[in-house]
Amino acid sequence: MLDKIKALFCEGIGREIYDTALRTATEQGMLPLIKRGVLVGLSGGADSVMLLAFLVELRRREMLDFVIAAAHVNHGIRDGEADLDEQFCRELCNALDIPLTVVKKSVPEIALNCGMGIEEAAREVRYSAFADIILGRNDISAIAVAHNMSDNAETVIFNILRGSGSRGASGIRPVRDNIVRPLINVGKKDILSALTFAGIPYAIDSTNASTDYTRNYIRHEIIPRLSRVSVAPEEMIKRFSDNMRSDDDFISSEAKRVLAGRIRIPLAELSALHYSLFVRVLSTMAEAEGAAISAKIAADIYKLLDRDNFSYSLIGNSSFVVERGVCFVRHANAEKVEYCFEISEGTNILDPFGAELLLVPKKIEKTYLNVYKISIQANLSSAIISGRLYLRPKKDGDTVFYGGMTHKLKKLFSDRKIPLSKRERIPILCDDKGVLWVPGFGVRDDGASKDGNDGPYVVLGIRDECDNSERLYSGSEYK
Repeated sequence: MLDKIKALFCEGIGREIYDTALRTATEQGMLPLIKRGVLVGLSGGADSVMLLAFLVELRRREMLDFVIAAAHVNHGIRDGEADLDEQFCRELCNALDIPLTVVKKSVPEIALNCGMGIEEAAREVRYSAFADIILGRNDISAIAVAHNMSDNAETVIFNILRGSGSRGASGIRPVRDNIVRPLINVGKKDILSALTFAGIPYAIDSTNASTDYTRNYIRHEIIPRLSRVSVAPEEMIKRFSDNMRSDDDFISSEAKRVLAGRIRIPLAELSALHYSLFVRVLSTMAEAEGAAISAKIAADIYKLLDRDNFSYSLIGNSSFVVERGVCFVRHANAEKVEYCFEISEGTNILDPFGAELLLVPKKIEKTYLNVYKISIQANLSSAIISGRLYLRPKKDGDTVFYGGMTHKLKKLFSDRKIPLSKRERIPILCDDKGVLWVPGFGVRDDGASKDGNDGPYVVLGIRDECDNSERLYSGSEYK
């Protein structure tokens, strides 16, 4: 087999493929990664066989000493045919003395459980398996996959028909993180012709002929028809995607310049951006929190930028938030602050919030309260307090009766224009009957002292050393 690979790249189409792949690997900065060891995604198809052959020949010709390993994922989609592909990969790797790792997953089952399409689930399974295989290894740095120029053309057309912007139209990137694609500038027909001429076998996936899959339909029906418009449609699509990638890279670099490492940006600054740059800044902010946006989400948020306070849900359990003219992305989990402190007489330390709650018989003088960065005090009625006292964050549906009216906490906070991110950190003092006091607002009518002398007094104090991003908020700040 090694002799066949050597002959494959000696002349004709095979030599052109080797030169193109080497030039791509050099110009796109793949070689340093490859030379530190490479794992090849080996399906057994013509593309992955050509990729493995290229890396074996590269190591021989350049007299390099890097590790080449292979990984085959049996998706469990085509029953016995998938097992034959696995066996082919084992035999090929044995012939080339390449270590092979086989991973078996039921992609149809995973797709069903996760609500994904078969193609999407298979892709997720593959890349997850590759990452797991090289995890912790210091002799492999790169994952090589066999996408070629034909695959790129299919991807670009697919993304354009979905209404993608410059990022989608830029196609398949030659390098993404530690994933490299040396064959991205080589056409599928050339790969098939070269392997056939050299007598190098490869597995054939019967599903590739079916136009039931979107990509197969593009491959077999759409791209061939484009030959009436262009002699080399795949090469023209490649030129287009290269141009779009250049534009996309520029917009991304501008977005990073605008953000300058910040996770929050003034609304006025964001509103002043060109729409294309606004979308990329928004996308970058979302990605930093593990979220994503769509074209509709970006357009909807852009229309709301004349407001000083609003929140809009993103893809990925997060929200884009504007509070008092400052924009940021907040994960849903960040909104919830869980705690419950039972309150007793004296000083109650509220860790980890850098706060104290004092329950004392007499009013505390202001001079004493200067020990706190922020403090607020209220007079309760011991005769009305029902059972135990405890402090907790607000809950959905919370109400408090004061001033002769029942008030929903949600509306109180909204009317006071308290930012959503702060509402979870306003502590609510409760007894067994419900909400007794919300700092910054009134004490429950049946819990308030009538003459101011039958105590106790409750004081919420925030210590000076407390980090503003972590502390409890007294509510008095928003009066």
